[in-house]
Amino acid sequence: MKRILSIMLSVLIVISICLTADAAEVAIAVSGDGVVISDENWTYEKIKFYGWKIDKYIGADAEVKLPWTFAKEYITAVGDYAFDDDTTVTSVKTSGVLETIGDYAFNGCSSLDNIILFDALTTLGVGCFYGCSSLTDINLADSAITSVPAYCFAECGFSELELPATCTSIGNMSFYNCSSLKKITIPDSVTEIHEDAFKGSDNVTIYCYTDSYAHQYAEANDIKYVLVDGSIEYTFILGDADGNGVVTILDATVIQRVLVLIMDDPDGMIELRAAVDGDELNITHATKIQRYLADFGVPEPIGSEVTRFIPASTQG
Repeated sequence: MKRILSIMLSVLIVISICLTADAAEVAIAVSGDGVVISDENWTYEKIKFYGWKIDKYIGADAEVKLPWTFAKEYITAVGDYAFDDDTTVTSVKTSGVLETIGDYAFNGCSSLDNIILFDALTTLGVGCFYGCSSLTDINLADSAITSVPAYCFAECGFSELELPATCTSIGNMSFYNCSSLKKITIPDSVTEIHEDAFKGSDNVTIYCYTDSYAHQYAEANDIKYVLVDGSIEYTFILGDADGNGVVTILDATVIQRVLVLIMDDPDGMIELRAAVDGDELNITHATKIQRYLADFGVPEPIGSEVTRFIPASTQG
């Protein structure tokens, strides 16, 4: 009886598709698993009674935009292995109704450089971006994922990643061998991180909150970390005392004015930028800046961009 009802339902779905699908030619098949439809670029599969998932990308475009609907129903998932080993695709823009990216969906997409996600996305599959070695731009913080599953971003190419506040766990080997990963921001909503989550990612620094699970994890596993509620990453040009982005003779003058108390430095930011050798601000810093501008050369990297960590209460 259930088999008969399933067949009848599939027939009704096919009839509905014939009445509502776009004018583009489609190929329709009914199997034991449901209705599968193919057009020029996609193979779709029916999800229960309402909606569709992308079963396979069969197009040849490098820049791909996922469709929102098919047959007047939302496409809410990208299926398992949907883009598996596609080395042509370089960018993907998902839709605002996409909820799920399946297991190994983008596995081996070595040319994939960027993917745009939206806040409807709640679920990532195991290994869904495994081997995306060119992936440098992914706005994961704009999603609503609840976990980063095993091997999810293994061997990816991005240098920075921020997890959303909806995330609660990071799985086994999820960031395995991400040699380019230098900074990952982990919210205090995360309460579970597998001990091998960052195996092979030796350059990573975890940005986390004081006494959070990520903070404890970083200390327990001897991983570098920065407490985002305790310090701020501040990047500036060394020697740029006045903070205008370039070192000029005015910076030497600013140092002199601060030292003779003509100019105030209440938050210490002038000293941070102007103390070119790291010592307490003094007149030799002004001299070194003058020598730098005269091209005499000094050992400190004056004029170079540097990054320091300052107390979170400091305004810069």
